[in-house]
Amino acid sequence: MFVLLESTHEGFIEHLGQQLNACGIDCHLLAMGRAEDGELHFALRLPLYSQMARARELLYRDRLFALRIDPVHQPMFQALRAEPRQNLLRWLSSPKALYVSATCMAVLVLGSLVEHFWR
Repeated sequence: MFVLLESTHEGFIEHLGQQLNACGIDCHLLAMGRAEDGELHFALRLPLYSQMARARELLYRDRLFALRIDPVHQPMFQALRAEPRQNLLRWLSSPKALYVSATCMAVLVLGSLVEHFWR
């Protein structure tokens, strides 16, 4: 079994599972127990890894799927969809990414200077 999504909001996870099942994705709700913070955690499991790509596309990209989400769960769903962008922005502003960018710029500038003096 493969975990697609984990959350502390049982109603939200259950609703997403129902919507994914309606789209042909075989997923199951799993109660994972209590974490260190004392809250119950729930997960959506997929029995087949081959369904993972389709499930992720529905969750993160499909506009028609987004329209089927209950308005009660819309804020959590929008936060779920924004998470990959937040991770990308967090990485792009990290010291390692800035170091890589600065190194690439230095190589480009040095290459331009060498080419200029070569002529």
